Amino acid sequence: METQIVKYLLIEHLPVLQEGFHHSITMISENNSHINFSGKEINNRQADGNFIASLLNATALDLIWMNIDFPMPIQEKQSPFTLLETLRKHNPEGRIVISLQQATVYSLRRIFQKINPHCILALTDCDQKTIYNALNALLQKEVFYSKAILLLLHKFLQTFESMDNADYSILHELDLGTAVTALPEKVLLSHSTILTRRTQLKTLFNLIGKPDADLVREVKRLGYI
Repeated sequence: METQIVKYLLIEHLPVLQEGFHHSITMISENNSHINFSGKEINNRQADGNFIASLLNATALDLIWMNIDFPMPIQEKQSPFTLLETLRKHNPEGRIVISLQQATVYSLRRIFQKINPHCILALTDCDQKTIYNALNALLQKEVFYSKAILLLLHKFLQTFESMDNADYSILHELDLGTAVTALPEKVLLSHSTILTRRTQLKTLFNLIGKPDADLVREVKRLGYI
């Protein structure tokens, strides 16, 4: 059988995930003698503009694994999303894995809209077995979502027709402490429309007549924001 070389880029600053990743590729290599892994790893001290630029000129990557919460001291306008978008542009066939510490429906919507990765892992799910199964699925050209991510996707589908981007933005801004009077500048809707949507959200979550703080508390408890 022809040897398959899997070229990967690991952008991850949590030791527990690095250890799990290394252990998994060792196990896969031992169980599949025709698969060899060859990759680069970035930590927060290496993630500067010159280093990233050198990656873009390198051989095409098969696997890109990135913690979306990774601190990015690269450029003022650089973010995990823009970095992944750039890497995907230069590696259209690469399989993208995202791990995140704060998984919510809101964060998943942003991830799918901007990146649409092949695999998403919530940190709370990242035991050795889950990481191993995720890598195996990617090698088989399949998608993989960890348990917590699947539960959040289920919540998203439950309210798919009831909530849109503006609703999530309103909830997100309320959670940040933005005053209702300042919301039009943030979500680009009129004040009257925002008040109507806020009422509809309270109805959706059985909080009619309750204050905004109760709405924020409930949607956070359910994992929407």
